[in-house]
Formats: sequence, C-alpha cells, structure tokens
Amino acid sequence: MDRNGIVEALGKERRVERFAQLYAGRRELDADLEDLSQIVYLHLLKMDEAKLRDLWETGDIDFYIRRVVKTQLFGKRTDYDRDVLRFRRRTTNIDDQHGM
Repeated sequence: MDRNGIVEALGKERRVERFAQLYAGRRELDADLEDLSQIVYLHLLKMDEAKLRDLWETGDIDFYIRRVVKTQLFGKRTDYDRDVLRFRRRTTNIDDQHGM
C-alpha cells in the first residue's frame, strides 16, 4: 500500500481523531482537536514513504501516531501550538466583542 492509501485507511477509521480525544481527555472532537488531527495527517503525508509503509506493515503505526499526537498536544513550539493555540489566544470571539 502506498502513502496515500495508508493515510486514507487511517482517516476512514478516524484513528488519529480517537488518539487526539484520548490524550486531550475530551469526549467530543472540537475544532481544536480537528485541527490537531489534520496536522498529524499532514505529517504522515509528508514523511518518508518507506518509513510509513514499514510502520503500517509491522503494526507500529499506532505507537507512532500516539507519539506525534502527544508531542503536538503537549509540546512547545509545535505546529499545533503555533497555528492553533497561539492563534486562539490572540483572537476574540465576535459575541464577546458585542456583549452578546
């Protein structure tokens, strides 16, 4: 199976989303966790195809995904921290601006 096929299979199973919910301690998949999941899927699509295929074939893909999710979720200077969390801290909800 090629890189796109592997990531497609993971997406259909929503495997990354489940790990994101697990490590974030949330039952619902909110917008931030959806963004985190997309960051992880993009990471998988950009990684070396031989390495991804090896992880898939040996069954170690779940361990790798968990590690990436944990690093993105709890690490500093990660794509998730920069693109999602820092952005959210700098913005204000429109309803808050107008006293609604």
